[in-house]
Amino acid sequence: MSRLVLPGPTKGLRIGLFGGSFHPAHSGHYHVASTAMKRLQLDWVWWIVARGNPLKTGHGDFDKRFASAKAMAHEPRMIVTDIERQMGLTYTYQTLSTIVSAAPQADFVWLMGADNMVGFHLWGQWQQIAQLMPIAIIARPGVGPGARNSPFARRFAASRIPEAAAKTLPGRTPPAWVYLNAPLDPASSTAIRESRV
Repeated sequence: MSRLVLPGPTKGLRIGLFGGSFHPAHSGHYHVASTAMKRLQLDWVWWIVARGNPLKTGHGDFDKRFASAKAMAHEPRMIVTDIERQMGLTYTYQTLSTIVSAAPQADFVWLMGADNMVGFHLWGQWQQIAQLMPIAIIARPGVGPGARNSPFARRFAASRIPEAAAKTLPGRTPPAWVYLNAPLDPASSTAIRESRV
């Protein structure tokens, strides 16, 4: 593994970590990142472009995915990073652990759309991710209230904080998570790829 180069300042900052294949990035991704930034009062959101996804095949070209994320993350306090490729990592828990170790004085929050919450229990070391940093789940279309009955939501039910307290999530001792309702953006990477065929 090479030496990790963090994409920006960290000390004393509230930083959302937003990972994904971004194959391609779209307005729904920006919606998740910007909603979290506002509601959690984050200083920065780092978009972490996945080197690969063990639960998917056909990841697409990394450079194209990275470029699509850069084009979509147009808020000045959003940074698109290739941390996973730098470090040769694939699993989210490894990536997040590495970042936390490198920047212990930051308040990190893992960000994900509700569509990912449904299958979160299939991720490697998902319970350790929840123990590593607070998590914000942002509403996504097609994912109804049933998502809140997912294995993750049941396992960590006692750690959920009220939506009205969302701005207190960064800095909380994990496990801690919040579900953020928001206007829904219907964009989908799968639909975009299929429309190009």
